[in-house]
Amino acid sequence: MRYLAIVAILLAALAVACGSDSPTAPTPVPPSGLPAAVRIAMEQALSDEYRAETTYQGVINDLGAYPPFVNVLQAEQRHSSSIAGLFTNRGLTPPANGWTLALVPHYATIPAACTAAAAAERANIALYDGFLGLDLPADVRQVFENNRAASLFNHLPAFERCAR
Repeated sequence: MRYLAIVAILLAALAVACGSDSPTAPTPVPPSGLPAAVRIAMEQALSDEYRAETTYQGVINDLGAYPPFVNVLQAEQRHSSSIAGLFTNRGLTPPANGWTLALVPHYATIPAACTAAAAAERANIALYDGFLGLDLPADVRQVFENNRAASLFNHLPAFERCAR
């Protein structure tokens, strides 16, 4: 009986020491070896790139193959592919594209689509800004920085120009 009491006390002490409220508690690491926050960031970044791809494809379907939508669509596909590669390189299956043309907005004119696309690119940049504040593996950081830079220096200016 005394043995069981000692085991119960040790288990309780261990539970307190390992509890998530402890300031020194480790970040939970899923079986993939990635901290949960990094995997969530990868999933959200991929979903945002898929959303952009689907939206820009919708603009092309509705209004025609106008620049910058054709060029940026190809870039968004490269962004999605680079994030999917992060999953694949870790032996994980990348999330599928859950966006469909029925789920994204549609626009009456190219300038209206460009205005909305510029806003979406600003949101994408802000999303990556938040993710870059995480403790990321080097390959994830590199992909996020590359995708952010393309949005900031290429996509956003192109959409701002065509919105005028």
